[in-house]
Amino acid sequence: MYSKIMLVIFNSINLKPFQIPKLRGFFSHKFPEDTEFHNHLPDGSYSYKFPQIQYRIVNKHPALIGINSGIDILKRLFFELEDLIIDNKIYHLQEKEIMLKSVQIGQTDDYIEYSFISPWMALNEDNYQDYLTLNNIEKQNFLKHILRENLKTLSKGFNYWIQDIEQIKVEGYFKPKQVNFKNQKMLCFTGDFTTNFQIPKYLGLGKQSARGFGVVKQATMPSSQSESTESDDADHRPTEEGDFA
Repeated sequence: MYSKIMLVIFNSINLKPFQIPKLRGFFSHKFPEDTEFHNHLPDGSYSYKFPQIQYRIVNKHPALIGINSGIDILKRLFFELEDLIIDNKIYHLQEKEIMLKSVQIGQTDDYIEYSFISPWMALNEDNYQDYLTLNNIEKQNFLKHILRENLKTLSKGFNYWIQDIEQIKVEGYFKPKQVNFKNQKMLCFTGDFTTNFQIPKYLGLGKQSARGFGVVKQATMPSSQSESTESDDADHRPTEEGDFA
């Protein structure tokens, strides 16, 4: 299945990956009526569906990704926005770029290799305690199961239906990594994996993917794929302290 992704890059500004939450905060406060920027619903509850707008650093420049309803919002933002304010500093948007890409998503005949280029926040409050009770082999199998569930969530965000989740295979090895998030130590993971599922470029998996967590980079290109993307590289490496907040 092919779908559309919009990418807006602010080329006249350089930011670090740890500033992504500040970038999100700016848009959340500037456009509070557009829930896609912050996922908080009008009644005060939180939307747990796959984020329609996500925040990235691409070639050191701040960028926004839009899917579905996020595409029209980013079109409007591109023409309206003249400045960004990050850490009380005003950045004038002298150069910005907008691209609408056609990307492939879904189950494939080939197995594709991916690497996490930012920490993957796989666990929540409930399954974290379950994870701690497992031995090393069980922990790896547990994480592979969670990753497959993350692919299901990603699919729903693109209105793609996985007919049989058991046909989606995931193999990989994941290493734990402590990350500072909102002044708390969070257990995240890095590593490589292989799956028969096409993940569109720039997108992330797991919790807090809108903030730049769980971004994957494709290592191999399936022979059947002809994705129309450029060579932009998303940079989501954390600081040496792993600080994302």
